[in-house]
Amino acid sequence: MFNNNDAVYEMFNKSCMTEEMEYDKCFIDADSIIFKIAVTTDSVTQAKSYFDKALDAIMRDTGSVKGYVAVKGKGNFRYGISEDYKGTRANGKPMDPKVKERREAVTEYAWETGCFKSDNCEADDIVSIWAQEAYDAGEHYVIAHIDKDIDMVPGWHYNFNKKTQYFIDGDEGHYKMCIQMLTGDSTDNIHGLKGIGPKKAEKILKDVPTKDMLETVGDTWRDHHPRDWKPKLETCFNLLYMRRDWNGFRRLTIEEVFKNDD
Repeated sequence: MFNNNDAVYEMFNKSCMTEEMEYDKCFIDADSIIFKIAVTTDSVTQAKSYFDKALDAIMRDTGSVKGYVAVKGKGNFRYGISEDYKGTRANGKPMDPKVKERREAVTEYAWETGCFKSDNCEADDIVSIWAQEAYDAGEHYVIAHIDKDIDMVPGWHYNFNKKTQYFIDGDEGHYKMCIQMLTGDSTDNIHGLKGIGPKKAEKILKDVPTKDMLETVGDTWRDHHPRDWKPKLETCFNLLYMRRDWNGFRRLTIEEVFKNDD
């Protein structure tokens, strides 16, 4: 049974309002699901039940044949790149002990029931890698998440909060990544360029061909930080870039990631 929390009820029961689709595989970033359940439920038992129902609802709404679920594990290579990564989360306020207990209990339950434990990285890195593998294999896949960072990954996407499906092609994914390389991400304490928000970043990249966007981003960073623009830019890039292979959990250079691009 559901409680009276409207957000929880709609999350699990509202039918997808977009046209019906079918996918070979659904890659689910479940971290936000776990947190939302921990905040809105009353007990660990109830929270575990809701987690199962949430995954079932995503599979139902996407019409997917098989689901793969990633959940945050232990550690994160990004802390070795920047000690300040995610340093502003929760504004320094401690999490409610009961919420923390439910979140940890559901996370452990997810690991025990076969969800992928994303050690040394983020859950969204894992779904990004899975998506790349499915793309290379010619499989029809969808990524289920609510995180704008994952929109840099090409393919079909499903926002399970908004109940919407949308498609990101390679050029759009690259554009969204370049926008973030200019703005950074205050939520995760990823420093972009001071004074450049989304609107100004869009203006900078307006009418720039996809193949020239990284160069434009680099030129903009150079204008703001003439002496040390490159290491600052690569730190920003490494913190926000969703990995695409299992050897990428380390500091990368922009050149090695895009060496095969024209």
